[in-house]
Amino acid sequence: MSRGSTTEQTTPSIDLVPLSETTWRVCDGNCEDGDTRKILGYLQSVDGEFEMMWMRPRPGVSRRYPSIDLATEAIAARARTLP
Repeated sequence: MSRGSTTEQTTPSIDLVPLSETTWRVCDGNCEDGDTRKILGYLQSVDGEFEMMWMRPRPGVSRRYPSIDLATEAIAARARTLP
């Protein structure tokens, strides 16, 4: 089996932890509690869209998505590229 071919390494587990009715902490479910890489950012419902404020790899970068489904798909895709 070649290196990097397992599903475990390429499929992120994205956990949305509710902080309020409109805000979630976005966590990498593959990281243990206490691991500084666990928190990916914060997702918030804003004016009918969903804004993701990234904490990794560079804090403060934000992106908006038209739906929560598109937001979580984009978050999972970007999480696959993070160290």
